[in-house]
Amino acid sequence: MVMRVTLTIHSLDGGGAERVMASLASRLADRGHAVSLITLDDGMRDRYPVNSAVRRLPLHTMTADSGRLRRLLSRGARLCRLRRAIRATAPDVVLSFCDAMNVLTLLATWGMRVPVVVSERSDPAAQPLPTLKRRLRPRLYRRAADVIVLTRSAADTVAPWCRQPPRVIPSAIDMPPTIESASRAAPESTFRSLAEPRRYRLLAVGRLAPEKGFDRLIDAFSLIAARQPAWDLEIHGEGDQRELLAAQITEQGLTDRIRLAGWTQPIWPALHAADLFVLSSLYEGFPSALLEAMAAGLACVATDCPSGPREIIRSGIDGVLVPPDDPAELAAGLERLMSDEAERRRLGGAARGVTERFGWDAMTDAYVETLQQAMGGPSAGAVGK
Repeated sequence: MVMRVTLTIHSLDGGGAERVMASLASRLADRGHAVSLITLDDGMRDRYPVNSAVRRLPLHTMTADSGRLRRLLSRGARLCRLRRAIRATAPDVVLSFCDAMNVLTLLATWGMRVPVVVSERSDPAAQPLPTLKRRLRPRLYRRAADVIVLTRSAADTVAPWCRQPPRVIPSAIDMPPTIESASRAAPESTFRSLAEPRRYRLLAVGRLAPEKGFDRLIDAFSLIAARQPAWDLEIHGEGDQRELLAAQITEQGLTDRIRLAGWTQPIWPALHAADLFVLSSLYEGFPSALLEAMAAGLACVATDCPSGPREIIRSGIDGVLVPPDDPAELAAGLERLMSDEAERRRLGGAARGVTERFGWDAMTDAYVETLQQAMGGPSAGAVGK
């Protein structure tokens, strides 16, 4: 059954949810579906390309408005513009990604006879939302034709808000390129000079935001830096915390050992050049960065935060889980692997199995099935024209 599918998300400006949305849009189009992709931003900062067959509709509504009245007017205009854009695409079904966007999409489609499927992309128990959206979410989710989550723990959280049990569909991971092709794509600075003494690289990847726990990671690295003088830490990503993290690195006296590398795309060359990967998050959805690191054959240390890492890593088998929000425990987990190259190799070899456990074909099949079933069921918000 060919579908007219309209996808909504705030932007494609980096992040795991954005990566999955862009790839899913392209794969749906590859299967012959008519796909429209609506974003709230202007589309000028897209970091993930989409198939040329995907109709791209940026709304230009993500502006920083000051003053309560201006914010209210801006939000009202955003909602109206989103509603008009969705109606203009004449969809058979709408799929929204991310909590705040889910609320907006369900409001925008109120009264339209179109089923809406929403997908939570983080831990709904931990992800902060503005008060109004937090209160609206449980009520609006009952109007959704279906709710998709990434993990079983997220399903437990949202189940009371849904009119039927939520579906658990984990994110997928792309197959990594060969080391040779990744090397050709790498910037010169990514790889060590053969003339330099052997140094080892601990890699972290993610948006520079509080929930990623990079401040805890810097604290953890500072605890072991003197005992592990051959190791350096690279953090790849951009975000609002860059200045704070840079100041913390300077304060710790680690400017020669820790580097904020900025946004890196593709990430594979940096992964192939690394010796160990760390995920320090306080909470997650289903971390794409961790999946990519494991697919590249890196030994990984991850915090056992809600939710996601424990559904990806089997601790001691293909990675190591440590308690979240605890720099000392994180440091201990890292140091064990820094000091044991054989164990890093064993864990990294086993980690490659994620490409079989979390494949794109299975994920796309699950989304297609969900969307087609939603089309056959009651429409979200069908309360009149």
